Amino acid sequence: MDFLDGSPNARILALAHLNRCVLYILDGDLERALESADAALRSADRSGHFRTRVAALIDTAHILHLQGKYDEAQRSLSVALKDSAEHPQLKAAALDCMANILLSSGRDREAAEVLDQIRKFRMEPSGFVLHWDELTELYSSAILARSRGEQGKSEALIRHGLDLAETNHDQLWAPKLRLALAESLLRRGAADDSALVLTRVIGSGFLSLELLVRTYLARAVAERLAGRLYDASVHATRAVRVAGAIGHRLLEDEARGLNLPDPDTSRVPTLDDAVALIELAGYPHVLAREAYALLETTAAADASAIVARGNDGVRVVTSRGWTADEAARAAADPDGRLRIVCGAHRDETWEIVADVKPSLADRCNAVAVRKLTETAVTLDRYRRDEKQRAALWPAGTLETDGGLWVSEQMTELLSIARRVATADITVLLTGETGTGKEVLARAIHRASGRAQKPFVPFNCTAVPREMLESQLFGYRRGAFTGADAPFDGVIRAAAGGTLFLDEIAEIGPDLQPKLLRFLETHEVHGLGEAQPVKVDVRVIAATNADLDSLVSAGRFREDLYYRLNAVRLRLPPLRERREEIPPLVDLYLRRSCEELKKGRLTLDDETLEFLLLYSWPGNVRQLVNEMRRMAALAEPDSVITPALLSPEIQASRRTIRVGPGDEPEIRIRLDQPLDAAIEMIEQSMIRRALDRARGRYEDAAQLLGISRKGLFLKRRRLGLRKAS
Repeated sequence: MDFLDGSPNARILALAHLNRCVLYILDGDLERALESADAALRSADRSGHFRTRVAALIDTAHILHLQGKYDEAQRSLSVALKDSAEHPQLKAAALDCMANILLSSGRDREAAEVLDQIRKFRMEPSGFVLHWDELTELYSSAILARSRGEQGKSEALIRHGLDLAETNHDQLWAPKLRLALAESLLRRGAADDSALVLTRVIGSGFLSLELLVRTYLARAVAERLAGRLYDASVHATRAVRVAGAIGHRLLEDEARGLNLPDPDTSRVPTLDDAVALIELAGYPHVLAREAYALLETTAAADASAIVARGNDGVRVVTSRGWTADEAARAAADPDGRLRIVCGAHRDETWEIVADVKPSLADRCNAVAVRKLTETAVTLDRYRRDEKQRAALWPAGTLETDGGLWVSEQMTELLSIARRVATADITVLLTGETGTGKEVLARAIHRASGRAQKPFVPFNCTAVPREMLESQLFGYRRGAFTGADAPFDGVIRAAAGGTLFLDEIAEIGPDLQPKLLRFLETHEVHGLGEAQPVKVDVRVIAATNADLDSLVSAGRFREDLYYRLNAVRLRLPPLRERREEIPPLVDLYLRRSCEELKKGRLTLDDETLEFLLLYSWPGNVRQLVNEMRRMAALAEPDSVITPALLSPEIQASRRTIRVGPGDEPEIRIRLDQPLDAAIEMIEQSMIRRALDRARGRYEDAAQLLGISRKGLFLKRRRLGLRKAS
């Protein structure tokens, strides 16, 4: 974020500080998180942007709550609540933070009143939009129910939240809710079920330091209930140690509240000790304490210390067998001593120094601790390098039935869809073929009150037009030649649920009046039947045709159009949301690899560039087929190069040599700064491309060989307007 320092745009700077605050919280650095929240607050005050100011106040209160500073947290929230009076979503976030502080203080009745206020916001049209808000409220309500002894209610709320988190592939909330579920199962004596849930959390990938401490706490509770007090004390002590290292007073108090005795320092190290080093390797200040505790367990050293080396010299964090001055001198001259380097934290290198006992067994134990720690650090470095290499795939994706919602316009579309999902009104989905209309329809169904009932998709072009009526509305036996048995039709098959009518524009004028009557009365009158039948069905229609033009041309009834068009959602083509191409490629390439047993296939940068800049006339469906094709042609566990791309994709990026006189030239002075020369070239080429493309950004981007978003960013940076 250094490039933003001194930026005249205080609002952008405030948002950047807020993002950094969240990252520090996840990284277990609460002090720096608090500093970032304070910096965000100052920048927000300069910009006058009240929403950013309120968010900074809420983050400040959250951090102070974790640090056990309840009074300071409540003061920050009081200001946030006053400033957020006109913004329900921010006010709900502030109230949720307040509810958690009250719960931590044992003030359950007041917490319940605050949560009731949040539920009122959820009932308003301007209430929650994203699943995160609902998860926060569900989790707080579950904690309140547990505190009141309502275990069944608490577990039901947790399970509901977990379903929502898993549906949205939320990697932060899902493990947190699984841990809460494991604790709930333990409380009602379901130890085996709890173990299954807990091991899933422990075996998952990334866990924040807070969640790691919560796993130690859950294991301590499980071991205590099983009567293994010694093992319980080991996990509880580790929880105290890690929570104390990161300043998380809330978790530290919770761990101490288990009232377990300290484990014997001469205990035999276990696999859990080695795993803890691997889990904590990304946090040098925490790793040092854990490795130090393991070294103490072996009793291999006469004296030892944790030190932090910085620009101001050596700082002694803790020591045994040495005074602080002796430990500092030992760190300054570590020759002949055990030295374990744990990594850098806050511009300091954290190390362990020790005087090891002379026996072979003690020396071997000390070396084993050093090797384990160094291996953990090396593994963490490789893991981080891999994440950085894979950083081309955007994070924070939201997957729904195979659809990915990454771009701003798609997440906004999904937010609107979620809001209308609970209302029993007809939804019309428009967009090109292959954009994911059925995926969105399924998401609406799943978020509605009909989620447990059938979702029936029907493509109106899948049967001949003369058979559409019988397929939709059904028929009685003998209604026509060949009707040997009665058929209810797809509308009745969706009773209680959702009927998805794809390609609705293909329904002919003769059938449109009957469909309109069904939409108005919910009555189905099958062929040959004497009386219509009431059917409770929610209809979602979709088309890639221009219905407005069809209505103007008299080919589609205007009254039916308005009946279908109660809520209209347009799915943009893939070329208008190119930021979704990398995660879609990653998702479907992985699926194809699993299906075709090709191991792990990866794309080189040039191949991905081809995919990013291709226009994708077939949208997501074409991309899926391209991934299957490449996976089928590739060797197992290989890197895919552009040679495996379809010819039309390869041709889309073909470089054309420019002959003399084909294009205008520009002259560049060689005695000017490089940045100025590059800016001049970029301005000239972008203006020329926009002129040639007659102002069409998509075509101009293709001429320049960059993405539409890249062109937008360059135009904004250079201050260029649309071509005249």
